Amino acid sequence: MLGDAAPLPEETRAVQPESSLPDASSPPAPNSSETVAPSDGEPRESTIASTVSDQTTPAASDTETAQVTQDNYFVPERPRRELLTLEPPPPPEDGLRTGNTAALPLDVAGSPRAALRDAGITVPHMQKIVQRGDVQLWAFGVRASEALGWWLQARQVHDKTGWLPVLLGSADDWLDNGESVLHEGEDELSRLGELDAGSLLADKAAEAGEPPRGVPILPTRGDSDFAVPKTDGLLGLVQADYGWQIPALLPWKGSTNWELYGAEHAAVLRSWHERYEVELVSMTWDILELYVPNPPTADEDVLTAASEVHAYCPDLLAAGVPTLDDLAVHMIRSRAWYFRWT
Repeated sequence: MLGDAAPLPEETRAVQPESSLPDASSPPAPNSSETVAPSDGEPRESTIASTVSDQTTPAASDTETAQVTQDNYFVPERPRRELLTLEPPPPPEDGLRTGNTAALPLDVAGSPRAALRDAGITVPHMQKIVQRGDVQLWAFGVRASEALGWWLQARQVHDKTGWLPVLLGSADDWLDNGESVLHEGEDELSRLGELDAGSLLADKAAEAGEPPRGVPILPTRGDSDFAVPKTDGLLGLVQADYGWQIPALLPWKGSTNWELYGAEHAAVLRSWHERYEVELVSMTWDILELYVPNPPTADEDVLTAASEVHAYCPDLLAAGVPTLDDLAVHMIRSRAWYFRWT
């Protein structure tokens, strides 16, 4: 049935070059050019190339740097994974504030700024949004046009800093120590050991009921078709080994109407991370967004993943995605997965 999916319209089908994680030690550059690694194997400056339309970009002159081929891209040994194809953001402006941040505490000792600076990234002044035990959530304001670029840069240097980025949406949702978006539980991550993702999803699938089926009509989402970065907001940073831990470290309650809490989210996201290498991109009051470097491709695997997604977030089929087959084509075959509980 998936073979009958409506094709993505030509005018929206972006062709992006595959890109691996570049050398994160290089400072951000204003242009999207790339320097080829020398023959001795030592990497030099590398930035992330953006997709450029052949119809709108003039050919480079002899005096301009020639564009390197994909075979010449520098690929580090570890970690080796595909990430979003984005231009690095311009130098930050310290004065940027998004939403009502007047009540947030001032930047103090313990912020990730020093670690990021040592890794070659300069960020604006940050605020500590949440303190839960030893877990801290720090954040700074980002413009919509730069949000994914900031997320990508911080993610690339996680091995050096220990801090993982997550887009938080509006600052107003995270005031009052995050009580508006966090559950009262203090140790959700330790409860993860009590949960099995397969059993959890099977129980939620039975509770959600059989999803409707039908010929899909929705186009495939684009690889960077995320909702939260489309508006100004906050970029948060949390000390964690994996992004799937963050909803448990900051016991997120955006889906408590479906009786999913921090540990439940961590169990499901860890399962998808092991199979599809999912990365947590956004976590707002009621939205989670994932970047999926290796989504399933075989029809059977796609439908299995779609069934899991429906069990995890049945509200998707009540909010514009008409059938399970639409969900499989529209979201599962893309690298941008969107969840919203209403």
